[in-house]
Amino acid sequence: MKKLFCLSLLLVLASACVYTPSIQQGNILQQEEVNKIEPGMTKSQIAFILGKPALNTNLEDSTWYYLYYLEPSSGESRSKRLILHFADDKLERMEGTIKPEKE
Repeated sequence: MKKLFCLSLLLVLASACVYTPSIQQGNILQQEEVNKIEPGMTKSQIAFILGKPALNTNLEDSTWYYLYYLEPSSGESRSKRLILHFADDKLERMEGTIKPEKE
């Protein structure tokens, strides 16, 4: 009986020491990089500054989605998105939770 109790206690203590890593997915966008984006820029100019988008579909080539998600091991999760809309290979408009800041 004592062995069973000790084994159970050991299992409970060992399960409390499980490490949960942070989960990070998508494009990491720095505000300094996003500030360089302006309407009228070409897709290649934007790809040079921000990199290729995280979500790129062949069906909708006129819209690029830059998505970022972080679930830390402790604390609240964070997500950011930047959606770029193109017309004739030039940036027409932007939307999302991260946008260029006015200087």
